[in-house]
Amino acid sequence: MHNIMLLSRRIFLIATLAAGLVFGNTFAAHAQSDENTLIIAVSRDLQNIDPTLTSGNINTWEFLTNVYSWLIDYEVVTMDDGTMVGDPNSFVGGLAESFEWTEDGTTVTFTMRDGLKFSNGDPLTAESVKFTFDRLFDQQGVTVGNMALAEVPDKHHIELIDSKTIAIHLDRANSLLFGNMAQAGNSILNPNVVGPHMTDDDPSAHEWLKSDTRGTEQGPYRLESRDPGNQYVLVRNENYFGEPAHIERIVFQVIPDPSSRLAQLVSGAVDIAMELPTVDIPALEANPDITVHRNTSRTISYIGMNNEVAPFDNKLVRQAISYAVPYDTIVNDVMNGYAIQLKSPIPKGTPGHTDEFFVYSQNLEKAKELLDQAGLPDGFSTVFEIPIGSQEAKETAVFVQEALRGIGIDVQIQELPGAAYFEKIQKHELVFFYTNFWISINNEPYYHVYWKFHHSCCNYANYANQTVDDLIKEHTISTDMAARDAALQEIQRILLDEAPWVLLYQPEHILAMRSNVKGYVFFSADNLTRYQHLYKE
Repeated sequence: MHNIMLLSRRIFLIATLAAGLVFGNTFAAHAQSDENTLIIAVSRDLQNIDPTLTSGNINTWEFLTNVYSWLIDYEVVTMDDGTMVGDPNSFVGGLAESFEWTEDGTTVTFTMRDGLKFSNGDPLTAESVKFTFDRLFDQQGVTVGNMALAEVPDKHHIELIDSKTIAIHLDRANSLLFGNMAQAGNSILNPNVVGPHMTDDDPSAHEWLKSDTRGTEQGPYRLESRDPGNQYVLVRNENYFGEPAHIERIVFQVIPDPSSRLAQLVSGAVDIAMELPTVDIPALEANPDITVHRNTSRTISYIGMNNEVAPFDNKLVRQAISYAVPYDTIVNDVMNGYAIQLKSPIPKGTPGHTDEFFVYSQNLEKAKELLDQAGLPDGFSTVFEIPIGSQEAKETAVFVQEALRGIGIDVQIQELPGAAYFEKIQKHELVFFYTNFWISINNEPYYHVYWKFHHSCCNYANYANQTVDDLIKEHTISTDMAARDAALQEIQRILLDEAPWVLLYQPEHILAMRSNVKGYVFFSADNLTRYQHLYKE
């Protein structure tokens, strides 16, 4: 079946490449000769660009990361081989020129850079920072969870000292704050632009911010235009405080079909193509006109099962599905070896990871026994929801569908447009679904398990276990490292037994671009490209 699927895909790819070459003849010369413009093929449009309420949509996070800045950021360092990387454990000032901790580690004071401006020319001061954090806490968006996890529970812990100075007070000293802050959820906003959109009906101005940023950006780029469903365009922000971006203009073209994105890249019609199928990577690596950047990633791919919805509220059903999935086939034939099997909810590369408790391998007899124990000897029917534009999702879904048919579960695959998929996942409305985008920006195990499994936070599978919640609460800030590590082992044991997810794989982060595009810097904290570093030869 898989061979037929691949053959069909390759036949379609040949036709698409031919069509792409026609399109490419029109635009490729412009894309390759214009050193001031970068054209990028993305799989989906932006979805909810309010920094404090956005979803896990990679395109949206990358957009926010390039138009906004925050108080501190990751340090860019040069490796022994000459490559540049963003160090996830080393922080430098962003909008803040400097920062200083008190001796007891409960207060950090930030001094703002001189002459900071928003993209519209308005001054950016410590008052702007206070406005942003007041809004953040009043709104009670997902970013509040990050701050509370670092022992900053409310806006009163953010102290405005003067126009250049602001302090953050922590209830208890911990090492989580900077890792939680160096991301788009802490984007500093322009009160002169956002304030007028705050109304009684919309006190956080979410309705404006979810679709616009103009005038409140302070990152290396600003939004020039949006044509929803087709493209969005960034231009260099002349008021950016740092080194100006090399590329003046970036055009993001929304191309849902991965074969079409590949065709545009090969023809030269685009400079970068996102989310390409791994089956095509070897050919791209052999192409002298293409550079493929491959990096180890802590991204996790899994099948989520809504633990509040029958029959997925039954642990035996979740275990049965975990025994039915063909792990080796998915890693080898879908990911083509560009991934490793995920054997713990905490990915390899994160401190505390262990695969000691992973017991699942494809065993259909065991899966049938578990379904029988669950009172479902004849199986059941369900819908498996995946995002449009991901070849990995499509092929994984086919293998899952075929495997579950073998234990009496009838699976209908439903592809959702990117915006609809991410809206449903953000609202926890998906029941049986594939996801491959999550990466914990703070490479800290308790950050990871809080976000993915604490019942009060943001886990898309609606998993709730009081023991897990208590262990997370007790040990996140603990300085008893032995007890902290032991609790983390227990959390992993419980999660693997209760199987709220089917663990699939950790993919490599792969980004393909034309070979004349230089300056790529990999940020392992979030895998997001900072376009200010790129230039074209």
